[in-house]
Amino acid sequence: MGRISGIWIVGVSLLLTACSAAPASIAESEHTGGLPAEAITVTQDSSGRDLAYPFPTAGWLDGGARFAVVLAGSSSCPAFPSSIDVADAYTIKLGLDTRGGPACTADMAPRTYIIRTPSDIDSSRQVTLLFGETTVALPPL
Repeated sequence: MGRISGIWIVGVSLLLTACSAAPASIAESEHTGGLPAEAITVTQDSSGRDLAYPFPTAGWLDGGARFAVVLAGSSSCPAFPSSIDVADAYTIKLGLDTRGGPACTADMAPRTYIIRTPSDIDSSRQVTLLFGETTVALPPL
């Protein structure tokens, strides 16, 4: 009986270790839906086409102290920003991960994440935000 208890304890310990090693979100906050109304996004070009088609997916908040990014995907297994890398003063790369599963719904639900802007980013010029297969321009402030 003692051997079975020991194996069970080791198994549970390994499971807990694996769960705690899962990536965490780097966002300060998150909510379902799109960008906050006060987010500063790119504007339309001279043809009237929205440069952030099909909807704005990122915008500055709090005078550039933070930015918001919208990720769309399964509502039961949402993608989230798990890492941030500053390539240069005008380029931010976000690593993405997902939570939930193993079975995920096939819907497309937007979820917005608010992230503190790294101190070495210069928001006085356009900043490029890269995440997944997406590239979004944040306008100069």
